[in-house]
Amino acid sequence: MKRKILFLIIGCIVTVSALAVIQGYFIYNTYKLKAKEANAEITSQFLALETSGKLDTLNSVWMIRTGKFIEDYYNQKASKDEYEDMITKVADSLSGIMGKYVNSNKIFEEYEVNYIDYLKTIVLFREGSKIPDTIFKGKLMLYGNNEARTPETAASQSTWRDGKYTDSSLKKTNYTFEVVSQRYYSIANWERQVYIKMAGLLIFSVVLLSFVVILFYLSIKNLITQKKIAEIKTDFINNITHEFQTPIAALDIAVKTLRKKEGELTEEHFRHSLEIIDRQNIRMQKLFGQVTEASLTEGSITAAREQYIDRNCINEILEDFMLSHPDIKIENNVTATTFRMDRFHFSTMLINLLDNAVKYGADCITINLKEDNDKVTLSVNDNGIGIAKKEQKAIFEKFYRVQKGNIHTSKGLGLGLFYVQQLVKAYKGYITVNSDEGKGAEFLISIPKP
Repeated sequence: MKRKILFLIIGCIVTVSALAVIQGYFIYNTYKLKAKEANAEITSQFLALETSGKLDTLNSVWMIRTGKFIEDYYNQKASKDEYEDMITKVADSLSGIMGKYVNSNKIFEEYEVNYIDYLKTIVLFREGSKIPDTIFKGKLMLYGNNEARTPETAASQSTWRDGKYTDSSLKKTNYTFEVVSQRYYSIANWERQVYIKMAGLLIFSVVLLSFVVILFYLSIKNLITQKKIAEIKTDFINNITHEFQTPIAALDIAVKTLRKKEGELTEEHFRHSLEIIDRQNIRMQKLFGQVTEASLTEGSITAAREQYIDRNCINEILEDFMLSHPDIKIENNVTATTFRMDRFHFSTMLINLLDNAVKYGADCITINLKEDNDKVTLSVNDNGIGIAKKEQKAIFEKFYRVQKGNIHTSKGLGLGLFYVQQLVKAYKGYITVNSDEGKGAEFLISIPKP
């Protein structure tokens, strides 16, 4: 059975892992597709901007300035270094106009697009010279709507060729030049925008995967719980007779006492033995009813306040218990007390707590009972092996037994503490346990007075 559960757990883990990988692959491909779509959409908007004629005015400004500068440079009225300063000043004014164009486009605004036109080369070809004169080579911003950002994506490249002619036939030239510019764009938050568009898919994938994981977890947990219940119930059937050992042992001793010769048995001993037999007979009948009641739903026990519990009643319970546990030392600190409660219910609570202490290694048990104006508090303290903190929440569950040490050598139904708790609840009280491993345990029951 354990191997089957292990295989099931491994199968669930493999299935969930495979589902997670498939979901991740699907999300990754969707992300790549959305990114590609965003890039294509932005590129198409740039092409539309470039073909709309809005950029012609901007281009004409720097082209005219560049053409005039090349003429001055050819005539040795300007140097190469002066060109970059001149274009930088022009770019500041042109960028403001470019920013208005870009910001008016909803797509550009959504993705925070930066559009920049860079000058790359200016080459001068003199008449009669085979060596070209490179006036500029590099990357100089002509205009843009924002500062340059990386990584940048190339949008389009343009080449402008012109020259200075010596006659109207345009056949003789003093020089020609070639200007190459490249347009780039960069997107500041395209990843965030792609994720926003994929938000529905991402949430659905996470919810679906979480649902599958929770479903597997609950299924495995329920299977393990059912397995434990089956094992506990099997143990219950095998050990059910143990609960009758205390009254049977007391009956056996009482019967042996009665079998003594008539002359050796005093009237007091005879009466005492009969009382033991009578009490244990009643207890065995009610103990059988306890097992039956334990199979009922919680809350089926009815509190009864017609009888009184006093010191003599408690002494009788402890005396009967000692008959079957003569090696256990019980320190009875109960003084004069009287309160109303069903005697069988009280004796069941006390004996179950005493049995529990013995089962878990105690050889010395201390009993205290405190009576206040509004409640009665019973304390059972032992020097047994103690109960681990992680076990303490479960010890009051039906059929539960601590799985540790030599506990399995002590038979039991796993009903004792459960039934004690149900009795305490019936009287609207509460029960707590204070214990550490190796330091014994203290059970505290508090029941309000009617």
